[in-house]
Amino acid sequence: MKLKRFLLRYYPPGIILEYDKGGYLRTKSIDLLDLTPETNPDELIAEIRQSEPLITESRAVQVKQLIVRLQQKQVQHDRHKFCFSKELKAHILPLTNVAFDKSGSRFITGSYDRTCRVWDTASGTELHKLEGHRNVVYAVAFNNPYG
Repeated sequence: MKLKRFLLRYYPPGIILEYDKGGYLRTKSIDLLDLTPETNPDELIAEIRQSEPLITESRAVQVKQLIVRLQQKQVQHDRHKFCFSKELKAHILPLTNVAFDKSGSRFITGSYDRTCRVWDTASGTELHKLEGHRNVVYAVAFNNPYG
C-alpha cells in the first residue's frame, strides 16, 4: 500500500486517504468528529498513527497541517446561511447515493428503483433519466473534471 494524497473534508471534519493497493486506487476515511479548536494536534496525530499504518512519520507533518486547517475552519465565522429550499420526489424507492458535479450546477441520484437521474440544482428539474440497470444503483459519480 502506498499513500498517494490527502483529501480534506470540512463537514463533518475528516481526512480522506487516497492510496494505491495492488494497482488499484482506493480511499479510506479518517473521521475527526470530536475535533475542536482546543484539540492538541500532536496528540491527535499520535492517536491516528496508532490505528492507521498509512500515516508514517514522514507524513505526520502534512497531517498536522490538515488538522490545523480544519481547526481554523471551525473558528471561522462564515456569513452563509443555509435553509430548506425545496423537496424533490426523485424516485419511487429510496435513494442510495447523490453526487454533485464540480460546479454544483447539476447532481445525480441513484436509487433502489434501478434508475439514475440527473438534476438541475437551481431549478430542481430532472434533466435525464438513466434506465436499464439490472440491479440497484449503489454508487454514482461525475467524471471530474469533465462532467
